[in-house]
Amino acid sequence: MTQFFPPRWKKFWNEWEVRGMVLISLTTQVLLVILGNRRKHTAGIQVRVVVWSAYLLADSVTTMAAGILSNHLGKVNVDGFIDPNMEITAFWAPLMVVHLGGTDAITAYSLEDNELWRRHSFQVVIQSMTTVYIFLMAWTGSLLSILFILMFVVGLFKYCERVCVLYLSIDNNFRDSIQDITTNESKIMKECKLKELEGYHVTTHQVLEVDQSISNVENELLTAFGFLDMVKRLFADLIIGIRDGHTSRSIFDKISADKAFKIIEIELGIIYDLRFTKAKVIYSNLGISLRIVGIILTFLVLMMVSLSEIKLVREKFHEQHHRRHSKIDFTITLILLSVALLVELWAFKQLLVSDQTTHWLVKHEKTIISRAIKCILPSCESSIKTKHRWSYSMKQYSLLNFSMRLKEKPLPYRKILKMLRVDKALEIQLCKTSPISVGEILRERVFTAMNVSVKNWLGKHSYDTYIKALYGRRGCRTLEDCKIN
Repeated sequence: MTQFFPPRWKKFWNEWEVRGMVLISLTTQVLLVILGNRRKHTAGIQVRVVVWSAYLLADSVTTMAAGILSNHLGKVNVDGFIDPNMEITAFWAPLMVVHLGGTDAITAYSLEDNELWRRHSFQVVIQSMTTVYIFLMAWTGSLLSILFILMFVVGLFKYCERVCVLYLSIDNNFRDSIQDITTNESKIMKECKLKELEGYHVTTHQVLEVDQSISNVENELLTAFGFLDMVKRLFADLIIGIRDGHTSRSIFDKISADKAFKIIEIELGIIYDLRFTKAKVIYSNLGISLRIVGIILTFLVLMMVSLSEIKLVREKFHEQHHRRHSKIDFTITLILLSVALLVELWAFKQLLVSDQTTHWLVKHEKTIISRAIKCILPSCESSIKTKHRWSYSMKQYSLLNFSMRLKEKPLPYRKILKMLRVDKALEIQLCKTSPISVGEILRERVFTAMNVSVKNWLGKHSYDTYIKALYGRRGCRTLEDCKIN
């Protein structure tokens, strides 16, 4: 194989092997930042394929780049002297650790990925040892070596933060994080009792009554977060209190279908963030502090690297053919640092306009901070109002097409596909139709039908006795209403 490729190809490969891996790693990070959170409200398969591919490539390419870099340094630094070009190339190692720390938009593509937190914990140790090895091999005592340490600290904190989020998001820890309450003593009922002790006459739904002094969007956020504990219990397969059910129905009886769907959209978005993003960490004092420190350190490193190169260029004895650093490698370094800074700034901006931050500001009446954010980010208020939280579409599966395909047009090479255990998955994919739009009229009909159906059922039967039958009859009530046996 070495004789097959021309020498100029091999030379090109040796020069661009590490550069290519680093640029691919950077590309995956940009894709994950832009599209990582997009699949919440995008039904197209194109986005999911790109995110899935970038998610799988990100860690493997970054780890491979660090391994190749350490191998090159081991070969070059045999006499205790390191080439200045290799010094700036070695500076990419801590930036690879920053990439392994991932983005705030996505930490796991599926719930099963959260269970891999042990593997990532081990990878933190291995990658740290590799980076320290590169640091020792490339140490010259220069400014670049000092900046190496700063970026390594930033990357290590980001990577440990990612492992912590994965650990907190596994099923057992998510279930344990939910307050253990009895079915009769929920958060809402406790708030009602506190109001009664203060002398107020309240019912269960009055705790979440609409506040006329704030906007509709903020009211929807308050209502959604008021039911968040109950929604968490649904996703954790825990029992929901009977009075919580009464409370939710009393709220939804008084609002429109559009507002009801918006509240549910917010709740589902929060659950998504808790399971697939860094939400468990970033919405805390520690998380915010780490982001501010990361932005400051990355900005300082970018400025110091730029100024040091400008200083070298201006020196009288510095000529182009004696250039200390490769122009290409220096450009790549600036791109890596600039993108890292932009990613941190974008993540901080998303944090400021998130539902969690808006809810905290409204709940604690931080009007000054809220106005400051709107002044700094004029698009903040409009983005909150027009935020897409889901695709407003539903995928369809045609049972008729499925049955007809089995009889008239079976899959080619079915025996081979069956041996590979992919036949059923392919049949399901081929029988799916394009998503249909879930418009306002359809949402109104669904909301009205559910309200009428539940009210009629509860009017005839006892809630405590027939609650299981109410939600487990799977269409029987519709058949009874139509008098179909």
